[in-house]
Amino acid sequence: MPSEETIRSALGAVAGAREDFRNALVRTVDQLRGSLVTRESDPDGTLRRTGAELGPFAAGRIDPARFASLLAPGDTLDPDGRTVIERAVEVLSGLLDQGDDLFVARLPEGGRLVEAVRDALAEAGRAFGAARCAELARTGRFRADDHREWLDRFPPEAWSRRERDTAPPLVVSLRGSDLRPAGLSDLLDGVQKLVLVVDGEAPPAALARCVSPGVHVLQCADAQGLGALADAEGPAVVAIVPGGAEFAHRPAGDGARGLRLTVSSLPEREPKRALGSISVWRQVDDLRLLRALAAPGGGAGAADAAGDGAAAGPATDADLLAAWILRQGGAAAS
Repeated sequence: MPSEETIRSALGAVAGAREDFRNALVRTVDQLRGSLVTRESDPDGTLRRTGAELGPFAAGRIDPARFASLLAPGDTLDPDGRTVIERAVEVLSGLLDQGDDLFVARLPEGGRLVEAVRDALAEAGRAFGAARCAELARTGRFRADDHREWLDRFPPEAWSRRERDTAPPLVVSLRGSDLRPAGLSDLLDGVQKLVLVVDGEAPPAALARCVSPGVHVLQCADAQGLGALADAEGPAVVAIVPGGAEFAHRPAGDGARGLRLTVSSLPEREPKRALGSISVWRQVDDLRLLRALAAPGGGAGAADAAGDGAAAGPATDADLLAAWILRQGGAAAS
């Protein structure tokens, strides 16, 4: 499997996103613990607190119960609500205790990449589920049958727009024969960052199927290429694939059309053998797709020039349509 040094380099490349997520966890834990300290879990406790705050002068003159209801309506937690918030604090603290392991997934040989990414994000996403459960409990709207599962698993499909904008990054280590990224695009939203650290022979241009106008896509040969990830503001996927094609797509932004794709290196020879369940046809088709995306006019000469290190110009609408058709045909065949 990939070396621990490469995995550490990948974690370093997403350090900003890791710290943003951790800081959000710390703030939420502090807020929930403070809420538990300032709120009593039973009405009698609230009355005692209110009576003490009013002092002896109010004794016999002001009804503490009525005063408390006027001053801070709903400022109590029933035992069930308190239990939910305590459980939310436990979930959030447990995620913090995982340290960097929270941001690393190790795919066993023969595993399914997209499922492993979704499962790892669902684990980290428990932070969002716990925060939601705590807020529902605080306002008396928590329903165990509907919401309790959020504390155990909260997959990316359930995240809100705001939650996607604080998405936890993920580094995935895997064998090259398991590099099947079809479906990863569904998880690339908000500021999601994925780094795939690949070991052994791999499909040479697998990440070409993730290229789309709004996603930063980078395939490089070693960890030295990870520096570009720091500048990616939106969703991004990076794969370290030794011996494969090297290319980068950077979203144009500002509503610009076309792709900003640079192909710096292509393999000298096309694949000749299957890698696990990844057929020769699929590997060759990935390279065809990459060439189609990179070619300014869709011609073979332009694609070959890109392979020599030239930056390809924006793809035309016809190029994008042709590449999309190729991509759909490849997905059906897989």
